[in-house]
Amino acid sequence: MSSQKRLGLAPGFRHVDAFDSDDNYECDEQGEVIEEVSYVTLDLGAVEPTLVPSSSTYRLIGLDTPTPFLQLSGTIFQGTHQSLLGTELLFTEDKDLDDQTRRKVTHLANTSQRIRFKQVEVRPKDAAPDQTPGPSTSGKGKGARTKQKSNAVNDDNIVDLITGNVDPADVPPQRRRGGKEKGKRGDGSRPSQSQSQPGNVAQEVAPEESLSVPGLAMEVES
Repeated sequence: MSSQKRLGLAPGFRHVDAFDSDDNYECDEQGEVIEEVSYVTLDLGAVEPTLVPSSSTYRLIGLDTPTPFLQLSGTIFQGTHQSLLGTELLFTEDKDLDDQTRRKVTHLANTSQRIRFKQVEVRPKDAAPDQTPGPSTSGKGKGARTKQKSNAVNDDNIVDLITGNVDPADVPPQRRRGGKEKGKRGDGSRPSQSQSQPGNVAQEVAPEESLSVPGLAMEVES
């Protein structure tokens, strides 16, 4: 997989912390090192109109890197280099010493490089994103009925009754919560009605899954 080299401000050059001696550089007739100056324009796009006028200073980081950053009054921008199809003319504006009401414009240089910035939010690398807990689904819908039915079937007493490990007469009768028939033993009939209370899920017992044990009253709690 081939990777395309990202465009920087000055392709073919590298960043150094300090310059070598002047003998390693090209000098003019006066012995001064010939420096190459490059101009680049900064495009902030649509920003707050008062942001630039209210900022007396700015901080530009990594100008010669593929992704420079600009800071204005606490606002962070991330930029990308762009090569223009045409040429931009740069001018300097000075006041006329003879007439203070007039302004003099002088051509400075030409450039075909621009850095387009967009506002970003900078966070530490080790900062975990906020996790919002999702809605609880316990006690709702078909899944809750299945879970409650599974809990009822896996009850120790019912399993022992099915497998024959315990005598039905040895199992104490269980009482149903609420209702006028509380504490009465079952008559051995097959339960087929569902009971629903406000805020709870209706408990459904299918005929083929119900158990009929003489002398045993069963209870399903929500």
